[in-house]
Amino acid sequence: MNHKDAVAEIIQTIPETKEDFKEFYKTNSPFMVINVFTRHIKKLIKENDQQILIKSILKMNKLYSKGDAALKNAIENIFVYSLDSFTFCCEPTYKKMIFNKMSPSLQENYFHQVYKSGI
Repeated sequence: MNHKDAVAEIIQTIPETKEDFKEFYKTNSPFMVINVFTRHIKKLIKENDQQILIKSILKMNKLYSKGDAALKNAIENIFVYSLDSFTFCCEPTYKKMIFNKMSPSLQENYFHQVYKSGI
């Protein structure tokens, strides 16, 4: 799956993203696609919209497992990298729920980034 396929998957999960993806430059690279998706996930976390948040995390798992190298790289460098800042102020149970919905490979990548950075 490439980033153009990912756009359709993301719109299916969060229909509001369709407006964002109307701008060509936001669909032009895997980094822009994942950036749009990540911004919406951040919004869902802030709004405590657990139902769509869970669907979005599960979709991110799918994009990561079935995505090409460029899409995986974008997920690792945008979504995974941003998780700490998104969940910093969350209640511990809410944060745990978010991480429990992530695939083992995404969790492993997250822990690798955290320990690699010395945090």
